[in-house]
Amino acid sequence: MVVVLNKNSCPRKVSLMARKLTDDDDDDEDSDYSSDDDESDDDDLPEMKNDLESEEAKPKTLTRKEAIDILQSNRDFSKLDFRKANLAKLDFSNCNFETSNLSYVNFKDSNLEGCNFANASLWNANLEGANLTRANLEDADLDYTKLRGAILYRANVRRATLPTDLIPREEILRSINEGTKVSR
Repeated sequence: MVVVLNKNSCPRKVSLMARKLTDDDDDDEDSDYSSDDDESDDDDLPEMKNDLESEEAKPKTLTRKEAIDILQSNRDFSKLDFRKANLAKLDFSNCNFETSNLSYVNFKDSNLEGCNFANASLWNANLEGANLTRANLEDADLDYTKLRGAILYRANVRRATLPTDLIPREEILRSINEGTKVSR
C-alpha cells in the first residue's frame, strides 16, 4: 500500500496493483478519481476494513445444535470454528474438519472414525474415549489434547503436533499400530 495525496490534500491508501495515477488524470474532468469520489472512498475504507476483519479474524463459533444440523445435511465442517463447543458422544464418522478451529472442543466418547482433520487445530481438545480409527490428522495441532482412552488405529499423524508432554510418543504409536486405547 502507498499513501497518496488527492486534490484535497487528504491522504488516501492506494494499492500498488491499483490503476496508476498520472498528472493527466488529475486534470481530466471525466476522471474516475474525482474529488467527490475520493471523499466517499476515504469514508468507505475504514468500514470495509472493519467488515473484513470481523468476517475473517472473528469467525462465529458454532454450537452443538448447528453441528447436528450440518451432520444431517452434508457432514462438511471444513474451515469452521467450533472453539469450546461441547460435541461429546456424537457420531461424526467420515466428516471433513479440514483447517477447522477445534480448540478446547469436547469430543469425549465421540465417533470420529475416518474423519479428515488435516491442518485443523485441536489444541487442548478433549478426545478421551473417542474413536479416531483411520482419521487423517496430518499437520493437525494436537498440543495439550487429552487422548486417554482414545483409539487411533491406523490414523495418519504425519507432521501432526502430538501431546508428547502428556503422553509418551510410544503410547500413541502403539494405539495407531495395534488399535489399543491410549492409557495415559
